[in-house]
Amino acid sequence: MSASRLRSTTWEDLVSRMEPMHARGLEIVALDNLQPKANQLQLEPEHLWGLIGGTEGLRRMRNNADLLIALAAYVQRWNFEEGVIVTERMRHDAVQLKRAIFRIRFDMMIRRSQIRAPFYIHQAASAYYLMTRRLIALYETSHAGLLPRLAEAL
Repeated sequence: MSASRLRSTTWEDLVSRMEPMHARGLEIVALDNLQPKANQLQLEPEHLWGLIGGTEGLRRMRNNADLLIALAAYVQRWNFEEGVIVTERMRHDAVQLKRAIFRIRFDMMIRRSQIRAPFYIHQAASAYYLMTRRLIALYETSHAGLLPRLAEAL
């Protein structure tokens, strides 16, 4: 969907287009990367892959990323300044997410050794997790009335 078309879409439409993710699995993978603890080799590559939902999870993260940005941009209607800043941060997160997904898919396509895959899985999950946390925080301060429906969709 084009950026101009996303801008003209209603809030309810944007939320309804979100594809469900395994939020707890993504959180486990993201926090494993963002908040390192002792025994950092606890999550095996196969486990990481399962927690994010495999190739289907990657596809959904990629598709949802643009919707998350559109939902942040929507906030600009009633909280312009914070909406602009958070939207831009989320755009940067989305670049990292899409770059990591591209690397995973490219390595799979050329059948390159999957030794780097765990790093890219961590990057993708972390970027997506940050996008959702930023969006929830933005709605907490800007439009708490919409927050329950948004949280349910995420």
